[in-house]
Amino acid sequence: MARSDRKFKTSFNTWLDSVSIGNSPDTISGLARLLVVSRTLARRVLERAIEINLISSNSFPIVLLRQPQKSDYFSISEIRSLEERLETDFMMWLKDAQPAPGSRLSEAALARRFGVSNTAIREFLIGLSRVGFIRKEPQRSWILEGFTEQYALELHEVRRMFECRAIRAIFDIPEDAPFWGKLLRLRQEHVQLRSEIDTRFTEFSELDTRFHRTLNAAAGNRFMDGFQDSISVIFHFHYRWSKKNQVGRNGFAVEEHLEIIDAILRQDQGAATAALERHLETAHHTFLASLQRD
Repeated sequence: MARSDRKFKTSFNTWLDSVSIGNSPDTISGLARLLVVSRTLARRVLERAIEINLISSNSFPIVLLRQPQKSDYFSISEIRSLEERLETDFMMWLKDAQPAPGSRLSEAALARRFGVSNTAIREFLIGLSRVGFIRKEPQRSWILEGFTEQYALELHEVRRMFECRAIRAIFDIPEDAPFWGKLLRLRQEHVQLRSEIDTRFTEFSELDTRFHRTLNAAAGNRFMDGFQDSISVIFHFHYRWSKKNQVGRNGFAVEEHLEIIDAILRQDQGAATAALERHLETAHHTFLASLQRD
């Protein structure tokens, strides 16, 4: 997908999040500033809204014909970047292939498998190497590392520091920002997944990644964003994780997410921070348990 097309689809979803909380700028320039795009792209957003009968014209003030629905949004698969797609494909490959610690990975072989350039796979692997998931070797090969309890402890400490910082930043976000519409949409997805957890439990990992990425994005720190990408690989697609009680484990995590979201929505920073710390402790102990089983 072209970068411009992905930008448009992401911007349209952001606009839907904005109008869902009653925030609709009264000029095309205001809409462009809200979405951080050009006025040309902002007009495309409104044209799309006309096509799906959400508004009748692109004149201001914008008048909604109905409230946005889930089907109005572009799907996650339509707006994923190359990096996000590669992350998902790599994680799924780990689950299926289950390479043992110490396995050698070839850049060229991985690039062919995932249909990307050698440069793209190299940059992705470099990101994983920063958190010790893999180690660079000569001749463009990589070694898949094993994990220790000390590694898990260090990872937990960094994750807690980053995400608690992000929680604090959330409470400085203006009440009319699209973030709040996005958070409400995430809440709805969690409630839906909770009601169907027995059959949809495998979908939790993708929702969890988006949830934590949304929290971290509030801090506006690019290093935290990169760290979250690596965390997704390690915590959700650890190739040695036991499948025992996966339904119950994921269902409990959904409940913990909802506790965090609800505390944020009612503007209770103390409760949100405490709920986040409990959730991170749960993830940490689950990870430790997987290592001890090994």
